[in-house]
Amino acid sequence: MKKNNNLLEVPNINSSDAQIKKLIYKVEDNLFNSCYKSSSKSEYLCVCSGGTTSSCARNGLITLDLRKQYNQIQLEKEKNLIKIGGGVIMKDLMNYLEKYKKTFPTGLSKLPGAGYILTGGISPMSRRYGLAIDNIESIKGYLGDGTFISLKKNKLNSTQKLLWEGIKGAAPFLAIITEIGLKTFQSHPIQIIEGFVDDSELSKIINLAEGFPENLSLQWIFANGIYVYIYAEIKNDLDKEIIKKYLKEFKKFSSLKIKFYETYNHINFFPKELDLFELNKNNHSEVISLLGGDLKDDIQIFIKYLNEIIQDKPNNSCYIASQQLGSKTKEFDPYSSFFIHRTSTWKPWIYASWKKNDPREREIVLKWLNESWEKLKIFFPKIHLAQIHNHLNSHEEEIHLSFGERLNELKTLKNICDPESILPPL
Repeated sequence: MKKNNNLLEVPNINSSDAQIKKLIYKVEDNLFNSCYKSSSKSEYLCVCSGGTTSSCARNGLITLDLRKQYNQIQLEKEKNLIKIGGGVIMKDLMNYLEKYKKTFPTGLSKLPGAGYILTGGISPMSRRYGLAIDNIESIKGYLGDGTFISLKKNKLNSTQKLLWEGIKGAAPFLAIITEIGLKTFQSHPIQIIEGFVDDSELSKIINLAEGFPENLSLQWIFANGIYVYIYAEIKNDLDKEIIKKYLKEFKKFSSLKIKFYETYNHINFFPKELDLFELNKNNHSEVISLLGGDLKDDIQIFIKYLNEIIQDKPNNSCYIASQQLGSKTKEFDPYSSFFIHRTSTWKPWIYASWKKNDPREREIVLKWLNESWEKLKIFFPKIHLAQIHNHLNSHEEEIHLSFGERLNELKTLKNICDPESILPPL
């Protein structure tokens, strides 16, 4: 960590470059005193858990970096439960669990922190084990008004129930989370079928994927070319038979290769060596994540729109990618959390990147992002709020499409938990 209070060393270049007012590392009483309270909704406290979002640091705002003081990890092996601090990144969580032959449904990147979990947490494992939020057993932290909270899933009273649901999916607006208790799972071998495909092959693979059983899921990225990952967990003999059946289909795609991994933790999704897109420190970026159901008969028209979007991308680092949900994630009651779009099968995201300190290119790229989003809305009408964009014009619409009919409940909860708007505004 850099010592200069105006510098925050994080993976997201936007946040790393922000000229922040102050950097703090611990939640103390004075955090909620008047000197931190804002007279304007454009001023609030930023919270950094892993630092992958463009909103963990903003110009002229204070950032609370949880990674230094809240990085504890404690496994309760007999309960299959692990407690982690709010500043633990997913890489450290998975490395710790691997020592005990256990795992957790983390995402494609190992860089995010607890924000990944608290905003939903979509993983290649989610179709069998649920979203990350579905596996939260306990939460500790502080509401925006400074009230300390300690909640346990099976010991909630009537007044705590709505708060519990709100934190699962909308925590950044309500609270600073310093500890999370998570259910863990036995680790099993993984088979990955991966490779470059053309758009016609992607169409066929998406069609196959919409019939996948729960131990299989599809991830893909479309940058200069299309690269797919088909994830398959081998938990038992039935899984082996299922994979054997699907391998006959996958072998029809000559470019796909089969790789075996001892655990999920050993997989490196979309590695730099593929040269799929530039991870350039001279670039800033924004990401918007969409949600929608099965494509079914619309796969061909979706692929057509996808090609048009990629052909029009204004910077080589821009891309579209997607993850698959379904099976277990659709079984949960939509009211068990503020991730309400339980009918979703696909989570595509648009990655928009431009040369930093180039406001003209930023304007062009964000226009491309919004136009791309508009094209994809007919297939994916909802939003997964994995990043907060209250600095963009799209924020209000994203909030509405993320929380839908529960938005008014969330606003009421926000007024109770964070009346002075210390945390990001809705």
